[in-house]
Parts: sequence; structure tokens; C-alpha cells
Amino acid sequence: MKNWLLLLFLVYGFTSNATHIVGGEISYDSLGNDQYEIKFEIYRDCGGSDFDDPLWYTVFNSDGSVFSEYSIALPSPDTLSVFSDNPCVTPPNDVCIARAIYIDTITMPATPGGYYITYQRCCWANNIQNITTPGDWGLTLTIDVPGTDLVGVEDNNSARFSNYPPIVLCSNYTLSFDHSAVDPDGDSLVYSMCTPKSFNGGATLVFEPNPEDAAPYSDVPWVLGFSGTQPYGPGSNVTIDPQTGMMDITPNQLGTFVAAVCVQEYRDGVLINEKMRIFGYRVVVCDIEIPIEVSLLGAGDLIEGCSTAGFVIERDDTTSSLTVGISISGSATNGVDYNFLPDSITIPAGVATDTISIFPVEDIFIEGNETIEFSVIVENPCEDDYVTTTAVLTIIDYIPLGINAGDSLNLCDQFGEYGTLWADVEFGLPPYSYYWEPTNYADNDSITFPATDLEPNLNLMYVVVTDACGKQISSDPIPVYNQCPCQVPNVITMNNDGINDAFIIRNVEDYDRVHVQIFNRWGNLVFEDEDYENDWKGLNKDGNQLNAGVYTYIVMPLSEKFEYDDAKKSLYSAHGFVHIIK
Repeated sequence: MKNWLLLLFLVYGFTSNATHIVGGEISYDSLGNDQYEIKFEIYRDCGGSDFDDPLWYTVFNSDGSVFSEYSIALPSPDTLSVFSDNPCVTPPNDVCIARAIYIDTITMPATPGGYYITYQRCCWANNIQNITTPGDWGLTLTIDVPGTDLVGVEDNNSARFSNYPPIVLCSNYTLSFDHSAVDPDGDSLVYSMCTPKSFNGGATLVFEPNPEDAAPYSDVPWVLGFSGTQPYGPGSNVTIDPQTGMMDITPNQLGTFVAAVCVQEYRDGVLINEKMRIFGYRVVVCDIEIPIEVSLLGAGDLIEGCSTAGFVIERDDTTSSLTVGISISGSATNGVDYNFLPDSITIPAGVATDTISIFPVEDIFIEGNETIEFSVIVENPCEDDYVTTTAVLTIIDYIPLGINAGDSLNLCDQFGEYGTLWADVEFGLPPYSYYWEPTNYADNDSITFPATDLEPNLNLMYVVVTDACGKQISSDPIPVYNQCPCQVPNVITMNNDGINDAFIIRNVEDYDRVHVQIFNRWGNLVFEDEDYENDWKGLNKDGNQLNAGVYTYIVMPLSEKFEYDDAKKSLYSAHGFVHIIK
């Protein structure tokens, strides 16, 4: 939402007791046989006094003598619509301009010098800021009717303006208004800002002269800093194209003012007539809200194959389709380093919100940072230009995740031991999330767990890491062994009573295999099994029952675990004596 200044054409200051004309113009048409239709368009604010009834005007001969006076009964006034050419402005509801169009038909015989028609009425409002003592000065409307001394201009028709100036617009915002006129005779027209004509009716207390004063007419007395070409004051701006009548106005001062536009009529390069429209206006504060908004979606650095950016376009009016321009530059290549974007898109009718997205493409190349300068260009319905929203984005290479996880562990659940594993992650895009398997431990780069969570012997554990881009990496399996020392019995009986009938070694299941050797008292090997399964019942290698006595055993667990290689085998191997009792 922005604060702007609201320009009200044909308005001077809407108090209920206002009594002043706020603008007007004269035009005429030749009806043939010296007959002319004269038209006066007079504007008052709705809260002021009534229009003249009748309206008196004077036709002068070219030498200033009175040709005749005329009066026109008051027609039914109408009220001009309060509108703004700016779709972003809601006109105030206290603005009201009444218009009366007086039409008369008179006879003006052809004469060498021609005539001029004049209407005068006092007075301008006292709060008009660009006229000195405005309450003393009135409105003078006058127009020439060429005579026979100008060859080929008999039965001339005056030009007439095509459009009424918008009653509402905002300053500090340029109004582009078509102030052109048409001429029924096809004469060439030249436009300019000019100084309104006036008369000192308030000072003489002649508010409605009858007859009007003869020419020449006085210019309105401008306050210092104002002029016909600068009626809006210092710092404001007004221009008019002399050929087309297109006028740009950018007022920036609060208050009430008077201005005029002249159109000169040329035939075969000869000036034959000049018409003036005089109007007053007021500048007040109002609000403007642009009904189309373009907002940036994400910004700054983009990661290949990861982050996105773009623009969200929101609009209030969805009655028609909207074409959005796209301008792209920078070192990144459209359609290669990011998704292809055309130079325009069309948002269909009925769609209020649309998004233009940029997705950087992940590739295998390390290219360094690349840039995109990306602009969305949308026609601005509030003025005759465009809304441009620009972002400069940087595409950064995505370096794939790398991971280094902990080495193998050996634990014994019978001893109440705990193990710790860790994962060292690099590259990708932090933050990372961690998912440990086969048990889902806490989301952390290291975990500590009890051996009681493990199955006997080998447990393969690993961690899956996900980065902020949704990319994943999994560690190699980490071998974690739950292996407790073998516990060997010292006696077996062979009485088949179900107690100690076999050589049962506890924790055999913790190992890939267990190598068992049995020796007699003379050191002779009487039994050996390289993959013992707790099934020896005192038989020798040939399957014969051994004699009762004391025997020596060697129990050696065999595993892939490094602790049991070479000299470290002694850590878990067992030596001892077993008694065979019959």
C-alpha cells in the first residue's frame, strides 16, 4: 500500500455553500445559411449554487462592438460519473460534479472580420492557490468565428474535445490522458498548455456581466512560481504532445488549482481559430494498492539438484489471461544448468496465483559458482509501464555426500558391556539426519548401545544419512560381535541320566565355529572337531568309548573378528581338564 496524491479535475473545494463555476468550454457548428449552433458546457460542483437560468452570452463583431446578446434557458443538468483512469484508485464518495449543456441556434451573417463569442461568470473559489486573490476573478470563455477575409473557411465548425478529463487520479504518479479534439472539417489541430482568460468581476461586484466585456481579455494573475505551462506549481510536471494532445500530468502539491488547454485550428497552414478548455482541480491524499503483486520465492544461493527459487504472481482481476515476460541473463545456461524457461508465460483467465520456479540441475561436473539474473516483467495496471521484479541467484555445485563410519566392535552381553559407533559425514548440504540399522537408535552421528541389544555372534550394523537436499548415503556394514568367552565343563558322565552326558561348552553360538581337541594323559590326541556342536560324549576318534579318567582339552573359538587372529587367539581360547566318569 502506498500513499499518493489524488487529482480531482473540475473540482475546487466541495463546501456546501460553494457558488463557483469550476470549468467550461464553448464550441459551435455551422448549420448553413448563416445559422450556427452554439454549445456551452458549464461545470459546477453539486454543492454549489444553481446554474445560470438563463445563461447570457454576447456575440461581438471583430472590432469589439456588440453584435447581439443572447440568453439560453437552463437545460436539465446531469452529474458526471466519478471515475479514475487508474484501476488502483477507488474514487472518494464525496466528489460530485454537475454539468449543464446550453445549446442555442443563432444567425451570424457572413462578414469579413467574423465574430467572437464570449461568456463571463464570477468567481473562482477563494482557496485556489495558483491565482492571486482568486475570489476577485471570474471565468472568461471565448471563441472566434472566422470571417470571409479568410478564404475557404466559410461555414467553419469548431474543434471539440473528445474526452472529459478524469475526475480522479493520483499525483506522484503520472496521468496519461488523451486531451485530443476532433474537427468536423478535417483541419489540423495543435495543442498546448495555456493561460486561462479571466475578468476582475469580484472587485467590481459585476458577477454576471451583461453584455460581456469585449476583448482583449486579461490572463488570470498567476501566483509567483505558477504559469500557464506550469499551473501545478514548482516540482510538479505537465506536458502535452502538440500533435496528438496526449497529456502527462504529475502534480505533487496539495491544494486547489486552475489550468487550461488550448487547441489551435489550422487550414492550409493558416491559423483560423483557437479553442480553450478551462478547468479547476484539487489535490488531496489517497491510497493506491497495485492489484498485481510479484514476490520472490527463495533467493541467494541455490544448490544443484537441491534448492529452488522463483516468483509468485498474485492478482485480483482474473477475468482475462495475463502474459508475464521473463528476462534471463548470467553465466548459467538456460535449459542446461537449470530448467528451461521461455521468454514469457501466460496465466489463464480464472487463475489468481501462479508460480515461475527455477530448479538447478545436478550434474557430475565441478563448474564453480554460476549466476542467473532473473526478471519477471508484468504490465502494471496502475500506470502505463511495467512492474519488474529481479533477483540475482547463484548456482553452487552439489558435491555428493561422503561417509566414514566406525570399525568393528567386540562385546559380551554377559558382562553388561556397551558399544559405541560413529559416522563422519562430509559434503552434501547440512544439516544431516541419521538412521541407524538394524535398531533405530537416536538421530545422531554417534550412538552408544548395550550388548544385550545384539544377536549372538555377528551383527551387521550401518547408518543411512540424509542431508538437507534429501540425498542419502549409507555406510558400509559395520561388524559388531556379541562374543563371550567359552565356558567349558570339567566333567562328563556316561550313565545316560541326562545330566552331564555330553561335553557342553557355553557360548559356542557366539562364534562361527569352535575347534575342540581332547588329549589323554600321555598327550595323545583322542578326539578333534573343527566345528564343534556340543555333541561329544566321551568317544574317541574311532567312535569307541574312552576309559574313565582325566583328559586335557583345548577349545579355540574361530571367527572373522580380528581379535582372534594370530597371538590374540589366546584371549579367548580355553585350556583345562575334563573328568570322564562312568
